[in-house]
Amino acid sequence: MKCYLINHSCIYNEDKNELKMADNSCIVKMTSMRCRCLSYIISHAENGIIEKEELATELWGNRGQFVSDANLTQILYLIRRDLKSLGITDLFVTVPRQGIKVNDNISIESMAENKRPTLHITRWQVLFAVMLAMTLLSLCSVIEITLF
Repeated sequence: MKCYLINHSCIYNEDKNELKMADNSCIVKMTSMRCRCLSYIISHAENGIIEKEELATELWGNRGQFVSDANLTQILYLIRRDLKSLGITDLFVTVPRQGIKVNDNISIESMAENKRPTLHITRWQVLFAVMLAMTLLSLCSVIEITLF
């Protein structure tokens, strides 16, 4: 699972196709196409300008050469809109007649995977839990008998 912290306030989770505020106050679900596009932009941020043709080929494969600029422009607009709803403006800027470039003033940090804490249970703890359960069951049966 890849997660990124954008501008210290927004978390982008590739697996869940979502953007959310770091405090979980607002969550934006994204389409898979927008997520693929944003993931590509983030992973190629350090390369400078990402050419439109390169991005179209990544999103649509060999059909990328036949997809109009309007389709790519629409996806980029929707990503910008999603980010703006979470307070992130200008994550990437358009470079006329070339492509897009990630804004150097906005930080993007890869986050470690959220791993569940390992639960270490000893044999004695299991034995204690079983004995406690048996005692409680015994008490319940005794109480039921005396109540009726």
